[in-house]
Amino acid sequence: MLASMKKKLAERGIVRDENGSIIVFVMVVFSAMFLVGGTAVDLARHENLRSSLQYNLDRAVLAAASLRQTQDPDIVVQDYMSKITAIEDFTVEVTSSVAINARSVSATATANLDTWFLSMAGINKMPITARSASEERVPNLEISLVLDVLGSMDGTKLTNLKVAAKQFVTTLLTNADPDTVAISVVPFNHNVSPSDSIFDNLTIAETHSLSNCLDFSDLSFESAAIDPSVSQTQAVFTALYGGFQNFNGGSETCYADTESEILPYSDNVGVLHTKIDGLYADGWTAAHLGMKWGLALLDPNFQSVTTVLADNGTIDEGFADLPVAYGTAQTKKVIVLMGDGANTYEFAFGNNYSTGLSNVWEIVEEEPGAFTHLTYYGRTYTGAVYEQYCSWASTTCFYGDPVQVTNFFIKKQSNGQFYGISDGSWVTATVFNNLLGAAGVVSTEQLSWPEAWGHMPAQYYDSITGENAFSDLIDSGRGTTEADTAMTSSCNAAETAGVIVYTIGYETSTTTSDKLRDCASTASHFYDASGTQISEVFSAIATSIQRLKLTQ
Repeated sequence: MLASMKKKLAERGIVRDENGSIIVFVMVVFSAMFLVGGTAVDLARHENLRSSLQYNLDRAVLAAASLRQTQDPDIVVQDYMSKITAIEDFTVEVTSSVAINARSVSATATANLDTWFLSMAGINKMPITARSASEERVPNLEISLVLDVLGSMDGTKLTNLKVAAKQFVTTLLTNADPDTVAISVVPFNHNVSPSDSIFDNLTIAETHSLSNCLDFSDLSFESAAIDPSVSQTQAVFTALYGGFQNFNGGSETCYADTESEILPYSDNVGVLHTKIDGLYADGWTAAHLGMKWGLALLDPNFQSVTTVLADNGTIDEGFADLPVAYGTAQTKKVIVLMGDGANTYEFAFGNNYSTGLSNVWEIVEEEPGAFTHLTYYGRTYTGAVYEQYCSWASTTCFYGDPVQVTNFFIKKQSNGQFYGISDGSWVTATVFNNLLGAAGVVSTEQLSWPEAWGHMPAQYYDSITGENAFSDLIDSGRGTTEADTAMTSSCNAAETAGVIVYTIGYETSTTTSDKLRDCASTASHFYDASGTQISEVFSAIATSIQRLKLTQ
């Protein structure tokens, strides 16, 4: 352009007149500056519209991917994007995958921005692209639902808990594919009772066959595992109160009924609901044992037990490989621990009453069978009423087969005498020793302490002997301080293993709430609850477990 102008000026004879040449230079520089400034404006407009498009696309995809969403993902995304007013002409392409337990949605939005300034440089439109993807999925879940069922839960509180826990189960399982969510229910009071199927596949130093509770060392709470290959100690089974072979059920040291047992690894809503409905409230609190068992059921060391349970049909065969290794992709391990009160008692005897032979003897004697009939001068008389005439001359009495009768004797150490349970009489050591060798005696056995406690409460034994077994039973077990320490160790083990821990303080004191809050994975994983609010809390936890994540 400048060369052309120079030629024309030369033709007119004014080539050497350079007045005004600076104006041309200024116009060129101004044009360049104008174009640069305009480009910045167009780029800012582009970024503003791109951000708006991205923000709305993210919201649309999140809504479309929700498992609670019933509309087609494409319809949901298009509806959200139709609300954008900042730009009119754009297109959205949606790709989705919808399954029972997952919805994944990805979308790409494209538009063109009409430029204001870049058109001067030949750029009339600037393309805008936004991409987003979201997925809501019920991942593979291993969940231990650890529930406090101590005596103070009786009544309305237990009723509210059952409603809440069943809703929790339903929420997690309704949209889940088979074998992707395994829920174990772990009821606890002052002990935890594993089912026979679990107990039989652990290595137990068995001392009796009366119950399945275990006695853990302080050190064992620092580990997440209950290793099936390592020998475990069986806990004593007795009661604090009651009579001989007549326990007061509310004071048993281990509840051996089916309702109190652990239910392992289930995704059957009906089975889980039935288990929860069958829970009853009794006893004291040992949350550290609930936490110990809940964590053990998530620890990979338990897999050998689970395999057997699947083989014999106790659990679904799809759970045979549970618990999976820590850190396995697409698997969450979760404990939900609900506590009603402070840790109180975990009962155990000291060495004087837990090992070796007891002061209780079992004697089995053979006695004649029941009277059936007698004969008198050739005539037969049948019926118990005629037994009184057996001493008459010329009568012959007949009896049924001999029967065995078991009697128990308790030795009082202070005077060496023996108390006969059957007739409530005392005999000297001499008389008792003669009885051991008397005719008709089939067998005699001095019972071990674990066997003896299965027949009598500690208080009953004390009432006969004047000893202090009752106090020993309480003092030798863990009290509040020891239980709190064990619980802290178990909670720390869960954190180390990467297990997510939710805790619920159900109408608890500040002190108890603090203990449960400390056990939770974070402060936001702890919930206070009262009354029917327990349902809202369990619902919030279920939602948290299923929480929606933006994946791109």
